[in-house]
Amino acid sequence: MKIKYRPAALQDLELTCGYLRNKLHNPAAADSLSRKVLHSVSLLKDNPFMGTPLSSKYDGIEVDYRFLVVSKQLVFYLIEAEHIEIVRILDGRTDYLAKLFG
Repeated sequence: MKIKYRPAALQDLELTCGYLRNKLHNPAAADSLSRKVLHSVSLLKDNPFMGTPLSSKYDGIEVDYRFLVVSKQLVFYLIEAEHIEIVRILDGRTDYLAKLFG
């Protein structure tokens, strides 16, 4: 399956890595996180159901989002007929549901 990223997901990763690189002055951590996220997402091509359904963690979620945990980031995605769509890449220590559905 093909992987597609929503612009918001790419921006999420860019902002997080930019924070690590520029605010925390840790370019190695930024590069490492970016590699880990992209590698984990690439595994979805062969195993799209490897992520946890969001509805299994929260009652009342009606969207078929699944998520992967990569370090402290949560990669939210949808499995479509022809591709996997990466929706958002959010820090698991934040109110990610508000960002995802807000």
